[in-house]
Amino acid sequence: MNEENGPPKLRPPRHDGRTPKLKVPPGACDTHFHIYEDDIPLKPERRYTPVEAGLANYRKMAARLGLERGVLITGSGMTSNEPSLAAIAAMGGAFKGLALIRPETNDAELEALDSGGMTGFRISTRSVGGLGPKHVLDLADRVKDLGWHVEIHLNDIQEVVALLPTLRRLPIPYSIDHVGYLTHDRRPGTKEFEAVKEVLTGEENAYLNVYAWYDLTAVGPPAYGDMAEIVGPLVEARPDRIIWGTNWPHPTFDVPVPDDADLLDFLGLAVPDEDNRRMILVDNPARLYGWD
Repeated sequence: MNEENGPPKLRPPRHDGRTPKLKVPPGACDTHFHIYEDDIPLKPERRYTPVEAGLANYRKMAARLGLERGVLITGSGMTSNEPSLAAIAAMGGAFKGLALIRPETNDAELEALDSGGMTGFRISTRSVGGLGPKHVLDLADRVKDLGWHVEIHLNDIQEVVALLPTLRRLPIPYSIDHVGYLTHDRRPGTKEFEAVKEVLTGEENAYLNVYAWYDLTAVGPPAYGDMAEIVGPLVEARPDRIIWGTNWPHPTFDVPVPDDADLLDFLGLAVPDEDNRRMILVDNPARLYGWD
């Protein structure tokens, strides 16, 4: 997997992280991460080459944070969903997944993915070879009877705002990832912030996935205080439509590899209300991804 002359290698995720201060409730869920075992095939055209990102290392991190459930995302650089399905099966119901599908994926394949624990798919303009937004309406119509949803993975807030009219037409739930790409300067009152808030408060199908704000902050770790000033008001506006994830093993080249404990403790700062944190970590992911 780790070719010498292929796409750049990621830095390894932190193995020396601390135990978080925040104690999570039973059933707490990490709603976004990737698993890359050393021997899985990857596409030559991809954005990065992961290292030290297998299931065993992920489980050590999740145990340190107290996380009991997880949503595994098949990366666009992977050649199939089979490695993700194997990891989901190995976790005995603790994992769900988002599948890598194509416009030509047939109904039998979709049903097999559903039976294997997949509960949705992702569209992307950031990933090399990812499934683009032009297919989202047709695919949403095909998966709606499976109870699936779609994750929206774009380049910036401008793309999110431009896609909102399409998202409002979807017959399935959708989650906008990366905090809607609201950078540290898109505070309450800016048109971008208010556009995301309006979607959350006005659309029953809309969710916001709070992860990878380490790419959006100006302050940085450990507290990421400028991003708490953005996430907090969004949680107050619609606590039942916010979810949280680690984005492990952190496919970023521009900032320090985060300590996952900082990412969990961020919720203590941004979301001081314990009931709201329970919704974000337990209730909302259970509803969206299909746990009891």
